[in-house]
Amino acid sequence: MRGGDLRRLKLISIDLVFVASATLTAVMLRGYFDTVSESLVALMPYSFVSLGCAFFVFLVGGLDRTPWRYSSVADHLQVIVLTMLAILLALVLTFALNRLQPIARSLPVLQGGLIVSILIAARSIARFWYTRQLHINGNGRADEQPHETVLVMGVNTVTELFLLAVKEFASQRLQVAGVIAEESSMRGRTIQQKPVLGTVEELQDILQSLELHGVAVDRMVVTTAADRLQPGSLDKLLEVEKSSNIAVQFLSEQLGFDGVSRRASVLSGQNDNSVPEQRAAARVGGVVNLDHTISTGKSFRLGKRIVDVLGAALLVVTLAPIAALVAFIVALDVGFPLIFWQQRPGLYGRPFKLYKFRTMRPAHDKRQGRIPDGERSSVIGQILRRIRLDELPQLYNVLIGDMSLIGPRPLLPCDQSPDYAGRLSVRPGITGWAQVNGGRIISTSDKLILDIWYVQNASLVLDLTIALRTVKMVLFGDRINAEAVNQARSNFGLRTLLRTKMIPAE
Repeated sequence: MRGGDLRRLKLISIDLVFVASATLTAVMLRGYFDTVSESLVALMPYSFVSLGCAFFVFLVGGLDRTPWRYSSVADHLQVIVLTMLAILLALVLTFALNRLQPIARSLPVLQGGLIVSILIAARSIARFWYTRQLHINGNGRADEQPHETVLVMGVNTVTELFLLAVKEFASQRLQVAGVIAEESSMRGRTIQQKPVLGTVEELQDILQSLELHGVAVDRMVVTTAADRLQPGSLDKLLEVEKSSNIAVQFLSEQLGFDGVSRRASVLSGQNDNSVPEQRAAARVGGVVNLDHTISTGKSFRLGKRIVDVLGAALLVVTLAPIAALVAFIVALDVGFPLIFWQQRPGLYGRPFKLYKFRTMRPAHDKRQGRIPDGERSSVIGQILRRIRLDELPQLYNVLIGDMSLIGPRPLLPCDQSPDYAGRLSVRPGITGWAQVNGGRIISTSDKLILDIWYVQNASLVLDLTIALRTVKMVLFGDRINAEAVNQARSNFGLRTLLRTKMIPAE
């Protein structure tokens, strides 16, 4: 047996152990162990058929093909779909075998919910553990490097090699926003799981769309030689470079394969290597030297992470009916897609995608004209934001380790001031000290000062206090706690306050 086949069999076996555990738990919760032993024996055919169906469906569906440490939303949706198919197949086969005589209707539903929860939880834990080990093995060096967002231009073998190199050598420092092609037929396809966003002619619109999602591009890497670009493509690239802070870098030049570049006269005197890194470091607020950082130890961080995972998993199960209702309302109000994402700086300034239910209509009309934000928001959307139901998808961010249940709210990159870089020393939260002491009705500088106070005083008891106050805030609205604000101001220090710059609210 080849190594790849042995690995597939091993991963499928682990999933089958989880399926068997979930099935046994479902039987126990359903109360079958209160009946006579004959009933338990009668359930054995369905249990074994379930395992066989899960093995077949998971293997054919390729559930083992994605390493758990790289699991994403798409992989979790795959778990849900394949689990449903396996249970439906098991029910059909068992019906043909014994007409489902000893099986209650609620058993397959309970079984499916437990299988999905266990499989997704296992993958989320593996991803969190892998990320944690990267930080430990790297001695924190990766966290001290500036983070940079890159847009790749060109669809060829070099593009694929570049994306593989980024994944292997710079996954913690470099983020690829997507790929730009010269042919419109490539739009919507993917290369190494990175989407082809559009063509060079649409570059300005693509950059504006990325900016709407909070993605600020630092650099464009062109994997096609300058003399092989189609007429007009080079002009578009240079136009973007001259009209913005985005540097255009030809990979062939960096590798030493080009002599005198066709764009040399335009780019004379510009240092392509240093400028993007300086811009990236400045935009995330100087995360190299974090002031006001948290002083608690590893035991607190580990305990907080355990509470986050258990709490988020419990909330996902408990609030699932409400989330489904909100999704239905969003579909009727603003249409599809239901989920909106924005890129924001997380722990140590590392960018991540923050998810929300959409509460605003599209930013452009049918003629591609920009619609003012005031006209995009609906009454229903305002209500969802008021009671924070639009933030339910962020429980997924908590499960995969991008966020915490409690912590400073993540800002857009342009809103993260260097004066408050210390708030990036902890994971951003769904709710936080600033939200329960004023929320949206206090000034932005007071919000950030409250965040710094939380970072300096973080504890599980304080997190519990914030959780309880969050319930009160959702029920009765935002109220300013002047005592907490004054305490945070005093703690932050008068000298820091004098140099604080007012920045736009989140």
